[in-house]
Amino acid sequence: MQQTFQNVIINRQEINSIEFENESVEISLSPGGEETFEILITNHGSPTHIHFSVSDELKGQIIFLRDNPYVLQKEYVSVVARIPQEGRVLTKGQIYITAGYGSRKKGFPVQLGKIDPKPQEHSEDESRAGNQEEKLSSQRSSTTLPIKLSHPKSINGLDEFSSFIHRSFTGSFSATERKIPKNVSENEKLPFHIAFGGFLLLVCLFFLYFILPSSLQFKVSFAQSVLFSILFVTCIIYILLKIAEES
Repeated sequence: MQQTFQNVIINRQEINSIEFENESVEISLSPGGEETFEILITNHGSPTHIHFSVSDELKGQIIFLRDNPYVLQKEYVSVVARIPQEGRVLTKGQIYITAGYGSRKKGFPVQLGKIDPKPQEHSEDESRAGNQEEKLSSQRSSTTLPIKLSHPKSINGLDEFSSFIHRSFTGSFSATERKIPKNVSENEKLPFHIAFGGFLLLVCLFFLYFILPSSLQFKVSFAQSVLFSILFVTCIIYILLKIAEES
């Protein structure tokens, strides 16, 4: 006995109603293969003719040995399913049943052929390749991140170091200015004031020498320049020593 792959029920809900026991049918065939199945028609009403047809996709591949049977109560209709040798591996279409002499038409989906497993293998290979590329890109990004972050750190370190020197220098200088009036006696403050005043005087003379026009410039001999240099260095050393003592 041939295999029954669908049961069509007519006239059960109402006159010319059409129902399908299976919502869809899959027929597993390879190109060049052919197989015969049966469709069972169950009639719950008065005897009637029904008509079988297929969608354009299944024409020539689904053949009904009787496409317009007369159904009393139960009737089997043989169906030949075939795929040409050079045909498509998988074809999807519809089988239609028409009842009531054309007043009612209904169909169910049919999948003829086999799903090719090769695309799945390709998709798995592609997914693996994609995962490998993602891993490589993540490794590259992880190796480049420290290089990118090292420059801002070095710049920030230089800024912090320079600001630290500036704060320490200004803080120590202001601290000495605050401490000198409290801890140093009047006799000790006098040499410091003289040295600081001499330092300022030498600096002013140095700038005046270059700022004044040639008609007003004063001449400085070699001995005077040596003397000024000695005084300048002495004042600086004395001021630095005082700052070091107070700090």
